Amino acid sequence: MQFRSKAYLQMNVATFLWGLTAILGKLISIGEFPLVWYRVFMVSISMLFIPGLLKHTQKLDKKTLLILSSIGILLSVHWVAWYGSIKYSNASIAVSCIASVSLFVAVLEPLINKTAFDKSNVILGLIVIPGILLINQSLDLHYKFGFLLGIIAAFLAALFNIFNKKYTQDLPPNTITFVQMLSGWVFLSLCLPLYIKFNPGSFHLPDGKDFIYLLILSVFCTVIPYNLFLRALKASNAFTTSLINNLEPIYGIILAVLLLQENKELNWKFYCGVAIILSAVFIHAYLSNKKQNSPT
Repeated sequence: MQFRSKAYLQMNVATFLWGLTAILGKLISIGEFPLVWYRVFMVSISMLFIPGLLKHTQKLDKKTLLILSSIGILLSVHWVAWYGSIKYSNASIAVSCIASVSLFVAVLEPLINKTAFDKSNVILGLIVIPGILLINQSLDLHYKFGFLLGIIAAFLAALFNIFNKKYTQDLPPNTITFVQMLSGWVFLSLCLPLYIKFNPGSFHLPDGKDFIYLLILSVFCTVIPYNLFLRALKASNAFTTSLINNLEPIYGIILAVLLLQENKELNWKFYCGVAIILSAVFIHAYLSNKKQNSPT
């Protein structure tokens, strides 16, 4: 019980820090692709200073290395879609889309792991949908593409949660993070010439302010929460994790109101959507605790 409570705390801290990434994504002036390229690059470089990391990484067999690298590529594509959502809409809209992760996990996890569908998980996942619709119902037309990118990012995040839970249980979190960040950077670097071809002049060195934001994003909003998330994931299933991650819209929107004054774009539908999402989170926590403590 104590171990599970610690896992919940770790996930909430990680989720709060991830909520801050939306604010940084809005503040950083460079586009979504170079932003993610610099993020995974700086994370990879910073992790080289962790004692023994390279030694542990070299012990990985080829199959494990390939799996971790594939998940890392998936994560990098998720981030490009995620920051694209922020750039084309705003931080509040982008983080609200992440709540749909729970629905995607509820549908995809049984299919991928070939297990039976949990009716309560599916129902709670569906409960999130009206919240998302209420939050985004009054979107201006020019925000629609950002909303679509946010849903795509949520779908990719669900796959990431599921595959990470399935394949990384017995590996050190730092090793997982390093391989996935590095593989994401290699993949984006291979895509870089194509990006520059279609977006000439859009890839350049960040200025001083962007560099500081990228450094905060890489260390405090990536390395630290990512490791907390991986540790917590070992004590919970992907659906539990994704539902707790539904607090990310709450944290992100509160920060957007305080730091970006995005409250001018919010109305009663937003608050109803927030209430629905929070209800799903706490109902799931209650049902999970009741199920785990019930006699067999």
